[in-house]
Amino acid sequence: MLRLLIVLGFCILGCRAACNTCNANGVSCISETEFQFCSSASDPIGTLYTCPTGYYCTESTPICSSVASSAGCTGCNKCSSDNRFACTSRNTFALCLGTSTPSSSIGGSCGTNNVCNVGNPNICGSPATYAVTCSRSGTPDCDTTAIKNATEYCQTIQTAGKYPYGRITSTTCRQYVNCYTAAGIFYGNVYTCPGLTYFDSTSKLCTTQTQARCSDTVSCLTLNARLLP
Repeated sequence: MLRLLIVLGFCILGCRAACNTCNANGVSCISETEFQFCSSASDPIGTLYTCPTGYYCTESTPICSSVASSAGCTGCNKCSSDNRFACTSRNTFALCLGTSTPSSSIGGSCGTNNVCNVGNPNICGSPATYAVTCSRSGTPDCDTTAIKNATEYCQTIQTAGKYPYGRITSTTCRQYVNCYTAAGIFYGNVYTCPGLTYFDSTSKLCTTQTQARCSDTVSCLTLNARLLP
């Protein structure tokens, strides 16, 4: 039966599916390419199925379509509503640094057991609780070489400004790097927010609010594939 449903589909307007929601065709799209069948109570249950390569989950019949515009759960590289982060794959993300465009330099990993969800205030979470925002395959590598100091950080990012230094709640989450140039060369200094405040990478200010990048579910933070403290 499942094989009959996974055939080439021609979607009409309105066949884009919402994430983790039971649709009229009796399935719930869990990601762009994954789905579960729904119970009589309209809850996703049972085995997680994957559409064939090049096919996407939709709210219509057939379930899987080759029409990319019909894909459900699309959301790769789209910044969260507060411009804090964007999911770049199933389990990786990029910081948005207060803009609507994700940084091409500063990102991180959810590890192998958690997934990125653009609506999750902690960025990463259990796939049992949060739907996958971006179903693209990623390479969550937290074993890379570490950035050694602020000047190396700034010479890597090559842009003046204030940037988050790390993700450890008690230390580096409270710190930021100020990058500047002198005689055309980038340099940087590390500063620590006063009291019990944390550096907010969106507002570029110190705030009492704990930061999403410092959540326990985030495995690591990176700068151009170099590990941040």
